[in-house]
Amino acid sequence: MAAEDSVSPPDLLRRITVPIAGAVVVLLAAAWYVTWSTSEFAMSFLAMGVPTETFGFGVMMVAMMLPAALPMILAFHAMTRLEAGRPAKPADAIATALFILPYFLLWGGFGVLALAGLMALGLLGPLVGLVVFIPAATLIAAGLYQVSRPKEVCLTQCQSPMGFVLRHWHSGRTGAVRMGLRHAGYCLGCCWLFMIVLFVAGSMSLLWMGLLSGVIFVEKVATKPQAVARCIAALLVVLGAIALVQGYLAI
Repeated sequence: MAAEDSVSPPDLLRRITVPIAGAVVVLLAAAWYVTWSTSEFAMSFLAMGVPTETFGFGVMMVAMMLPAALPMILAFHAMTRLEAGRPAKPADAIATALFILPYFLLWGGFGVLALAGLMALGLLGPLVGLVVFIPAATLIAAGLYQVSRPKEVCLTQCQSPMGFVLRHWHSGRTGAVRMGLRHAGYCLGCCWLFMIVLFVAGSMSLLWMGLLSGVIFVEKVATKPQAVARCIAALLVVLGAIALVQGYLAI
């Protein structure tokens, strides 16, 4: 213990965070590979209106959202080592896994349910008539949500990993699950319309996936998250207006 206490704080933080960060990066790479390898197959079924490949779409949700969750995962993992404010025990990898698990389940489940719902409404595939305005409406709605109070509350909870951990800490592995559920819920409240934009306006392309994943990550790590959220809102509304004009010209 004496040798461990003599380690400088930066070295101690590195020992805690590097292994779990590496594991998350590997998991993220696997999720993106599954998404890439199944994307064409899944799109062919969607074009025929067949609701298959739900596992692949669940993986896609995780692939998009996991980068933005990495700071929170690292903060939680580091806190599992503390006792009375000091690093007195090994980090609890199982508790960290239990903290991440609800994130997978909630986002994967949301992706599958949203996809099934949109397919049932006929909003995936070729759009005809007034339905061509749905992508524009989705983009504009996502832009307006960016400056709403629910978005602000959820983004505040997601944007400060250490603050979230300190405010909502529950000890033990059951507590890890409870914290994971709470964090996943705030994350879903923050970003759910981005996913709908991906499905309806982005044609679920890998390019849109990458762009939205980057936007979500920047929004959560920015030093001025509200300013970034407003810039994203303006961009979404502009894209919505362009889509509105395109829809008008198409009918």
